[in-house]
Amino acid sequence: MAEPPNDDVRLTDTQLGILAALCRPIAAGNSYATPATNQEIAAEVFLSVDAVKGHLRTLYRKFGIEDLPHNQKRARLVELAIEGGYVESAASKSEDGADEPTPAAPAPRDVPLGSVEALREAERAAAAARPREEKREWGPYITIAILIVVVIGVSLAVSGIFNQGSTATPAPTAAAFRAEVAGYCKLAMEGAPQTAGQDRAERARGYLEVIETMRGRLQSLVDPNVPSIDLERFSTGLTTAANYTSDVAQEPPAPGSEAEAKYVAELTFAAGQVQAGAVGYKLGHDCVAIGELIADSAENAASP
Repeated sequence: MAEPPNDDVRLTDTQLGILAALCRPIAAGNSYATPATNQEIAAEVFLSVDAVKGHLRTLYRKFGIEDLPHNQKRARLVELAIEGGYVESAASKSEDGADEPTPAAPAPRDVPLGSVEALREAERAAAAARPREEKREWGPYITIAILIVVVIGVSLAVSGIFNQGSTATPAPTAAAFRAEVAGYCKLAMEGAPQTAGQDRAERARGYLEVIETMRGRLQSLVDPNVPSIDLERFSTGLTTAANYTSDVAQEPPAPGSEAEAKYVAELTFAAGQVQAGAVGYKLGHDCVAIGELIADSAENAASP
């Protein structure tokens, strides 16, 4: 098994947010829960599923578990994140003096919403959770409260059915989406840094600003109505480039090290993905130029 990471593992705010979302089911105190899915993480941190996958690959590498079997990585990452204090668990809150969580009342059996049996079952569950001496005193009030909750729940459900999709943004056509992405690429490249005279970390920060700007704008758009493998390739390349350029910006790898070789290889591959995706999806020369900038970032990851 891979060694646990050192205490000085440095994570970006985005990576910390993804760790918190991944660990939330277990950190809440349920030791039998499973880590959050990529879709659940994406919804919580407002990123695409592909972006979440890219960040998770970076986290596996930073925590030294990238060589574990695929079905063990997520659970091990949760353990290391909680043990290392990157995510606060319910147990740690209790040790700090916080109140212990109150045990939940037994859940009622699965019966149709709004039926008489559902009301009776819910009342029996509530009665079982409270002291016997309060049974007669609070019983009528609990029944009334349950009835109110049921009525509100039914009203919200019916309202949701009739309003579903009424405010959803329609998916753009491929042509409209292509034009918008091309415009964002042009704006991002207009902010490309002047790297002459700067050291490796400073150049990496300049490249990262352009890459992250483009990636954020791309993820803010509604996906087009026709999926495309070229667009998927363009987006994945941006995510990979952002992750590894961020590592170089934080600490350039040592000359001749394994980290240096890996950063150069990953960034070179990401540059090819972005360029191939831009050409295949016909995004224009500015988007191709972002791939060339990522190639510069790969060259910068290598020692002079």
